[in-house]
Amino acid sequence: MQENDSLLARVNPAVKLGTLVYVMLVLISTSRLSVTFALLLFAAVGVACSGWRLSILLLRLIPYSLLFLLTFWMMAAFGKGETELWTFGWFRITEESLAHAWLVATRMFAFVLLSITFVATTDPTRFVMSLIHQCRLPVRLAYGFLAGLRFIPIFRQAIRTIRQARRIRQQRSIWPWQTFFAISLPLFTTSIIRSERIAIAMEARQFRVDRTYYIRPVVTRWDLVFLLMTVTLATSLRLFL
Repeated sequence: MQENDSLLARVNPAVKLGTLVYVMLVLISTSRLSVTFALLLFAAVGVACSGWRLSILLLRLIPYSLLFLLTFWMMAAFGKGETELWTFGWFRITEESLAHAWLVATRMFAFVLLSITFVATTDPTRFVMSLIHQCRLPVRLAYGFLAGLRFIPIFRQAIRTIRQARRIRQQRSIWPWQTFFAISLPLFTTSIIRSERIAIAMEARQFRVDRTYYIRPVVTRWDLVFLLMTVTLATSLRLFL
């Protein structure tokens, strides 16, 4: 997660999460390709307004585009139907399977774009604080979730360090599972040590429920405008397309 100066970054994280979840529920509830494609375009507009540069955005979307093509092919080539269009060996494409493939692949890609929009415009600390103040999430669960998010870049750096150490010592594994255990075991050990240090630090600072907050997100008029506009547009697309 990261935060930038875009308009979507100014929206309250809890409101933004609830709004995007509503759009995802609308996607799940419809089986019409026109509605799904319209919501995909709507999600694409959200990604375009997320503040990322076009080159970085296209680079991030390459793996998901491959997943889109793979999902489309699997649904189309192995689906059921009566009106046969093309067949070769085990592959059999029908009009029904082709329509279903477009629906599933488009819905999946819309989910990806909505998720990227949220991740690209949300700061982890503000998100957790918003869950505490707006969603009434228990403080201990919220700070545990925040600590877990903070561990992700630490894990990436630790894995990179372990790989470099193995490369310097010329340690190579014959089987992939040997490499997995060689990296995961020291990573698991250091994670336990870090978690114990965090627990001791929280206890030493008298971590409790009745505490003050440096960041206290609030729901503003812009948040309500974003919520009403998005919900109205998604509902209108669902009902009238």
